[in-house]
Amino acid sequence: MLNNLRDKIRALVSDISKSDFETFIYSTTPTFTIGQKNIIKTQVLLDGVITEDYTFDEDTNKITVTASGLDTSSVIEVNYTYYKYSDTELDEYIKASLVWISVYSHDEKDYEYEVESGGEGTVVPTPENRTNDLIAIVASILIKPNYSQYSLPNVKVVYPEKLTKEEKIEKLVTKFNHGTGVSCILEWNSYEF
Repeated sequence: MLNNLRDKIRALVSDISKSDFETFIYSTTPTFTIGQKNIIKTQVLLDGVITEDYTFDEDTNKITVTASGLDTSSVIEVNYTYYKYSDTELDEYIKASLVWISVYSHDEKDYEYEVESGGEGTVVPTPENRTNDLIAIVASILIKPNYSQYSLPNVKVVYPEKLTKEEKIEKLVTKFNHGTGVSCILEWNSYEF
């Protein structure tokens, strides 16, 4: 479930995966540190040939080549794919969005969601897709409060740029609670204030 929410949030804040590479020359240690964070996929080439003989530590961003035959002329190329925001960061924004939704909801019983820890984690009780969209949009506002527009397939939210993040969230949750329908555009013009 959190993977689905993370994907929606990444789409809303334009956190599209990017690819890059770094090259290292073996000297005395087979362990190398990749400069980029939040790496989701790695591929290692040893002297131009793909090898599976390596380990990658996500916490330290260190690649350790375990292949035999390393010498001072060995070139290690690490190709990788990464995101700007880690899953852990997005999980914290999801938790924060649940708090904001609860604060601005009129009927507390409808929005008593929590992120259950352990394993992949999940939101309990399981929200419907429309509520997942609300959670994703609120998390996106928390990440990028200066955005004036957020779009998902079934809802588009447009704000005047002068609104604070708190005002954006409050207006969104209030409109959501009043039943705006499955497909809609929520738009607040500056003359409404």
